[in-house]
Amino acid sequence: MIRGLWARIPLHPTDAPRPHPRLFPWVQALRAIAAAAVAFFHIANDAVTAGRDPSGLIVSVSALMPWTAGVDIFFVISGFVIVHASAKLFAQPGGSARFLRRRLTRIVPLYWVLRTLFLAMTLLQRSAIHGETGGPGYILASYLFIPFARPGGLPEPALGLGWTLNYEMFFYLVMTPFLLLPRLAAVAGSAAALCLLVTIGQTVGFGFLPLRFWSDPIVLEFVLGMGLALAVSRGLSLPGWARVAMIAIAVAWLHHQAGGPSLGRVVSFGLPGALLVAAAVSNRRADHIGPTAGVLIRLGDASYAMYLFHPFVMRGFTLLGAHIAMHTETSGIVYVATSLAVAQLCALAINAGFERKVTAILRRRA
Repeated sequence: MIRGLWARIPLHPTDAPRPHPRLFPWVQALRAIAAAAVAFFHIANDAVTAGRDPSGLIVSVSALMPWTAGVDIFFVISGFVIVHASAKLFAQPGGSARFLRRRLTRIVPLYWVLRTLFLAMTLLQRSAIHGETGGPGYILASYLFIPFARPGGLPEPALGLGWTLNYEMFFYLVMTPFLLLPRLAAVAGSAAALCLLVTIGQTVGFGFLPLRFWSDPIVLEFVLGMGLALAVSRGLSLPGWARVAMIAIAVAWLHHQAGGPSLGRVVSFGLPGALLVAAAVSNRRADHIGPTAGVLIRLGDASYAMYLFHPFVMRGFTLLGAHIAMHTETSGIVYVATSLAVAQLCALAINAGFERKVTAILRRRA
């Protein structure tokens, strides 16, 4: 059954420009790794909190890397993909509207479905959620990707992972009007707007919560990705030894920051993330889609579903684990590995059975 499901997943990534012979399978691999890293962080933390790590092995693995840096890699990739995949939309009639429709049809459906499912869970079992949810205004803001404070003050949707989508959608809105310009001017203008917003937010500050949220320096990671897209459009190509060196530097730097972003999140996580993306996009021999590249593309396609859906799998295994004695030395590793594997299979199924089909229907109607 799994083999049949795998075979039905198309090879081409949703966000790749079409028709276009050149794909970036290693970017898709980074997407899959980034989503798995965030999922590992949450599942491992759940295992440790529940006392399923008597040997301390999960804690040791967790201390190797700042696994939440997967979010920063996502943001750099997003900046790259938006500029690269929209190459034919810049300075074109209707290009801005088409860009925004494409982004909405890609991001909104799955998030709204899972957001609604999460709300239903809060009605059935209050202990299934992290923190308290707010009133109707809070719920509406969560659907509209607007930062809104929880009753405890944290500017985070009830489905906590949605905080990253609040940044993503803001980035798309900033980028949309600039698509009226040629690509170089559009990238420069949108990058300048984000830098200005961050500068004001970090020096003067904003009293309005959404602006305070969106002026966080983390939005500069989109700018890093946009710069890489321009470099690729101008023929960026690096030899293999240079790409390996960039990956080694990035991994070593991330390991050094495993205890937390000591130099600020953009420098600690964003810059090494940009090195990883640069290594992935600077391989000029990535045109052929072989079996390995096909696997990477499929996993990368499912990364959005993996990112959003793994908390549901984690919750299911938490409830199951409450009724199963898991106190052996390896029980925690088994729990984490099984949860990640099931979450990945569910993500592949969601991507094949829901994401791609719904996106295709909405784009045809648009």
